[in-house]
Amino acid sequence: MTYLDAQDETQILLRDSAQDFLSQEHHLERLQAIYQGKTVLDRALWTGMAEQGWLALRLPEAMGGSSLEPVHAAIVAEQFGRHAVPEPLLACAVMPAVMASRFPGFLGWQLVTQGLIDGSHVATLAWQEDARSLDPVPATTMVERQTNGTYRLRGRKLGVACGSFADSLLVAALLEGEVTLWLVARGMDGVSLDESLASDGASVAVVSFEDVELTAEALLAKGPTVIEALSAAIEEAQLLAAWQLVGLASSALEITLEYQRTRVQFGHRIGSFQSMQHLSVDVRLQQALARAACQSALQRHAEAAGSAQAQAAIAAAKARASDAALLAGRFGVQAHGAIGFAAEAAIGCYLKAALRWAAFLGNGSHHRRQYALQAGLHGASL
Repeated sequence: MTYLDAQDETQILLRDSAQDFLSQEHHLERLQAIYQGKTVLDRALWTGMAEQGWLALRLPEAMGGSSLEPVHAAIVAEQFGRHAVPEPLLACAVMPAVMASRFPGFLGWQLVTQGLIDGSHVATLAWQEDARSLDPVPATTMVERQTNGTYRLRGRKLGVACGSFADSLLVAALLEGEVTLWLVARGMDGVSLDESLASDGASVAVVSFEDVELTAEALLAKGPTVIEALSAAIEEAQLLAAWQLVGLASSALEITLEYQRTRVQFGHRIGSFQSMQHLSVDVRLQQALARAACQSALQRHAEAAGSAQAQAAIAAAKARASDAALLAGRFGVQAHGAIGFAAEAAIGCYLKAALRWAAFLGNGSHHRRQYALQAGLHGASL
């Protein structure tokens, strides 16, 4: 499917409505709280996003969602990047929706899916156990069956996005050797978060579970389908993160070029300096390459999600987009001079967002290695 097909009214309407809503409801000034070490996530804005239908965009129609395709999610993700929006669209909307779609018969998902529809409940995934790996298979997080019919959850998860923003966690754990998925309320006894402020104003947490008592109703799914669902959610989030980074890079360059047109040094606009022009061309070239890689990845994913070809294309897109966004952000701060580091300068927000999203679900180096693995380039220097 072509990205932003001029003949596709749904795509164009989605892009335009996202531009209008985010321009009116999200303002970069609120990101200045980052400089005071505060999270900037806004539940009211999240509810507004639900009203736009974005949270349930990838949820099947039978579950109350829109049943739209990854290309539509990519359009919204790019607009999130263009506006440097920190709210966790991918971690707390797309990924839960992709997973829920694999388990239409499990009633326990109703709380999660209703939250995607109206914004009343936020769920985030807790699956990663090794900082060096994105393997979705749990190794150390365990659930033990008790004699009274309840269960005890023990373990530790890393990289949990926006833990304190979420109401519940979707936790992957082993039960008697079988992979299972549980809905765990964030405020339950035995659940503890060690949370850090992310560079874009969101947060990331290490979550520990110490003898958390669960009932059978908390079990969302079990068996190999849990790993399949987690893998699908991770793959799609990586693809959409690449599109979000493309949006970030585009706006960062636009902000910088506008500054170059107005800032005067030595009697000349700095945009007239040859060194600045050369650097601008380099940044624009990397953005073009990143966008082309993202379009290719979107096509491969649409044709055969989960295949080696799709995974290789997504790895290439995420690596390209990460590099392009970081380059645009750093060039922007350099071009702005000292003011680029000030809270009042918008360009700093874009660099901070690029740092966060470049690392989300694997940085550029990780994805270059993944590309080499999937493409059979063993031992290649990347």
